[in-house]
Amino acid sequence: MRLRCMAYQQDNMYIAACLDLSLAAQANSIDEAIHKLEAQVNDYLEEAASEREYAKQLINRKAPLSMWLKYWYIAFKLKVRKSFYPNNEIGSVKLFDEQCELAR
Repeated sequence: MRLRCMAYQQDNMYIAACLDLSLAAQANSIDEAIHKLEAQVNDYLEEAASEREYAKQLINRKAPLSMWLKYWYIAFKLKVRKSFYPNNEIGSVKLFDEQCELAR
């Protein structure tokens, strides 16, 4: 199962969020925020795996609608931007997936 994630700049900070687990991390750079989120996701999944009785509930913890709207807005924006400017990189926004071994 893939976990949908996004990272974006908000004011002077970068936020990385996992929408399927409702987890988030912040840092001074987008890469650092993503790294922190990846560590948080791994720790969370390890904890869920150790609690087999509750694992299904723990991995079905979706983010609020407002975060999903932001995710799909960013996806749309990236798609449009890529269509019109294929060589123009967008450094302050990323969509990425994490793998959830527990759900396999």
